[in-house]
Amino acid sequence: MRDSLDISVIIPFYNKAAMTLDCVRSLFEYGPSVKEVLLVSNNSSENELQEIRDGIKTWNNVRLVTYNHPFNYQKINNWAISRAVGKTILMLNNDIELRPASKGLLEKMYEKAQKKGVGIVGCVLLYGNERLIQHAGVFLLPGGQADHLYVAKKYKIALENAGSKDYPYDISKDMPMTAVTGAAQMVRKDRFDSVGGFDERFIICGGDVDLCLRMNAAKHQTWFVGGKYGYMLHKESQSRKFTPIPYSDFYWSFLSYSKGFDTKVGDPYLPLITEGMK
Repeated sequence: MRDSLDISVIIPFYNKAAMTLDCVRSLFEYGPSVKEVLLVSNNSSENELQEIRDGIKTWNNVRLVTYNHPFNYQKINNWAISRAVGKTILMLNNDIELRPASKGLLEKMYEKAQKKGVGIVGCVLLYGNERLIQHAGVFLLPGGQADHLYVAKKYKIALENAGSKDYPYDISKDMPMTAVTGAAQMVRKDRFDSVGGFDERFIICGGDVDLCLRMNAAKHQTWFVGGKYGYMLHKESQSRKFTPIPYSDFYWSFLSYSKGFDTKVGDPYLPLITEGMK
């Protein structure tokens, strides 16, 4: 049996039991052995919960826990992480799936997360078709906005044309970043706790970028682990795809993101993407 990495995997879910189990199954098939997997139900139906209970019987390190309060991504993760036993945390959306190309990726993310001065660690995520980029790091825009690097671009083309005008950054390589998406974030628990975890004023989105910005400010730098180590799939917002984003998330995002964008230089880590934006 492989030695387990000291990781607690946190996977929140609302129903979608089959997709959640696919996520866990892929983790065990293509990822490292980990200390524990916490499946955090948020107001799921009893039928879906029973499917989860039946599905995890063969895995002795998977726990089902319930957080039956109004949905708040930040609160769910803070609550679950406070109960985790691993010294390193991997936060995954339940619409993430590891693939054969993911082998060794989480090990590299774990190795990076242990280094001095490192905070949140992310990686390449592709859409379900396994061709288009969903996430290759996050950059800030003027006006308190953020976007994903090379989103919806062909992954193969981005790799082949690294260093060109359209693809100035080589996403096969590790890079410091302003932020990486909360769909797949790894961080040491003590460093996460040192900044107070997620800001629970955010409800659905924005809190992941805000966390990275606060970690960066505390000298725990966000890092993107390059595609040479593989990628994962992100089926993106399948559980709550019809939930509208509350105005408060935009408000708190504006206040947080604006602090990290300098109109004179653009995004501090990807200036070639944002230079000249006012």
